[in-house]
Amino acid sequence: MRSRQEYQGAIDTLREVGSRARVYLSMPVIEGLTPRALVESSEGVTSEDPSGLPRKDGIFRLDEVGLSCLDHVALYGDAVFEGILIRNRSIFLYREHMDRLDRSMELIDIDSPVDRRTLTERLLETCGQVEFPEGGAGYIRLVVTRGLGDLGINPRKCISPTVFAIVSTIRLYSQEAYRRGIPLGLTRRVRRPDRRFINPNIKSNNYLNNVLALIEGTLGTGFVESLMLTADGFVAEATVDNIFSVIRGEGWEREPSQVTLRTPITEYCLPGITRETVIMLAEKRGYRVSVRDDLMPIDFVGSDKECFMTGTGAGVMPITEIEGVRVGDGTPGAITLELVDDLQAMMADPKNGLPLDPTAEELSVSIGESGSGIRG
Repeated sequence: MRSRQEYQGAIDTLREVGSRARVYLSMPVIEGLTPRALVESSEGVTSEDPSGLPRKDGIFRLDEVGLSCLDHVALYGDAVFEGILIRNRSIFLYREHMDRLDRSMELIDIDSPVDRRTLTERLLETCGQVEFPEGGAGYIRLVVTRGLGDLGINPRKCISPTVFAIVSTIRLYSQEAYRRGIPLGLTRRVRRPDRRFINPNIKSNNYLNNVLALIEGTLGTGFVESLMLTADGFVAEATVDNIFSVIRGEGWEREPSQVTLRTPITEYCLPGITRETVIMLAEKRGYRVSVRDDLMPIDFVGSDKECFMTGTGAGVMPITEIEGVRVGDGTPGAITLELVDDLQAMMADPKNGLPLDPTAEELSVSIGESGSGIRG
């Protein structure tokens, strides 16, 4: 049973997020189903939905609007999402996140009812209503659901996708955690499905497997993350983060090519945007990167290793032990700390994101109308 202190901590976090948050909501108008706050709002935009119905969008406080209980995201977790970081008044790697959202929608056969330029403009309006703390991180949770349907699972009975985005603040880990690193649990019973079952490249709202893995790997330990294995016993990823091991060969202090980063292949894990960014940063430093399909938990621990996780919310998080087995000397390693700094420097450069007050050219680049690739 959870303690009263745990409940209070969760309540305090929710209140902090909710006090700042604004939510953008877009869905077709169906009498008796579409939230009244959206239908009756004098704000927002009305357009024609691909279904032929009118589509309405608006921006609200969290307690002003909600989703229908008939939305397939509520009934079946049938949706895709992106978590996108805001730093220094810029939406970090916005275009890369939107490209991945499109890939996820294609893989589960959802057609976006809102074009990227319109959606981007409305997200920027939503961000404009949020007061971000000085020096703090903002966050966008953008979700595209299958939409309203009957109580059955058949997606062809859904009308048209719902789009919503929660914009608020985020702080998954304290600054102290980055200085000291964190331990990981190890999940043995619950495994990460590969493409034979559920394609891990889909960033889906169906996270039940990850939730069960986190429960198994952290219950009663105080850990906040756990390493997941594939059905064959190889390392896949953490429950919400990608994982890297660092091997430092002889003379690594003078010769970058003696440093090798190893990470699992995307057959087993989500192709994380922070993962790809860190690979790029490592290669710029002259480090070698090895993407492997045969990594075991023992490959991530030991006196000659470093280990870290990557993710939108986590950034580059040093790992100091895995289920009681120490990594390196039990403190964040030199290579890991370099990559922490490199990623922070990227976030500080407005060229690597969509400014909250973009020029016409910056907007065009960030929605993919010109330019390409992850920027460094």
